Amino acid sequence: MEEVVKEYMKSNVISVEKSLTLKEVAEIMTKNNVGSVIVVDHGKPIGIITEKDVVRGLGNGKDLNTKAEEIMTASLITIREDAPITGALSLMRTNNIRHLPVVNEDGKLTGILSIRDVARALDDMYENYLD
Repeated sequence: MEEVVKEYMKSNVISVEKSLTLKEVAEIMTKNNVGSVIVVDHGKPIGIITEKDVVRGLGNGKDLNTKAEEIMTASLITIREDAPITGALSLMRTNNIRHLPVVNEDGKLTGILSIRDVARALDDMYENYLD
C-alpha cells in the first residue's frame, strides 16, 4: 500500500491570522525557526507567507505594520491528508513549491508537508521495495 500524506506531515504547523502585521509574522517565524507560516481565516488556510514574501514585501516598500494578508501568497495549493505521497510530489514539482499545507475533508488545516518529508517517504517506499 502506498504511503499517504498524513503519515509524513508535520502536525505542529505554525499558522497566523490574516490581521497580524509583517513585524509580528517575522517575529513568529524567527521564534519558531521556520521559513514559512500558513495564513488562516477561521481555521481554514487562505495563504502562505515565506521568507521570500517577507523580503519581497519590504523590498517593495511595505512597512512593518502591513497586514499579513497583503504580503501572503494567496494562490494556496493544499493537499488532503489522505492523498498519496506521490500526489504530493507531483503537486510540488508542477507548481515549483517546497511546502504543502495539509487539510482534512472539511478543509481545515491539519499539518504541513515539506519536500524533505516527501523525500523521507520516498526513501521509505524504496527501502520497502527492496525488502
